[in-house]
Amino acid sequence: MDPAEPHNLHDTADHEILERITIATAGNDCDDCVGKLREPLMKVEGVKEVKADVEAELVTITFDARRAHAADLHEAILQSGYEPAPMAS
Repeated sequence: MDPAEPHNLHDTADHEILERITIATAGNDCDDCVGKLREPLMKVEGVKEVKADVEAELVTITFDARRAHAADLHEAILQSGYEPAPMAS
C-alpha cells in the first residue's frame, strides 16, 4: 500500500500516538504534593504515565496525543491546586 494514497484506509487510526511533555509545577516539592498532582492527571483520558521530580518541581506526562492535549493537562494541574509555572524555582 502507498501511504501517500488518500484512499489508503489501513488501520493506523487505532494506534496510540504517544507524546511526552514536561511541565514546571510551582510548589510540587514533597511526596504528598506528587500524589495530589498525579491523581487528577491520571484521570485525564489518554494519560499513560505521570512522573514527578520534586527537587526540580517538574512533572513529566506521557499521553496519547489523539485523546489528550496540553490544555487538558494544564487544567488537571490547576484542579490539583498547583499551577503550571514558566520555570521551576
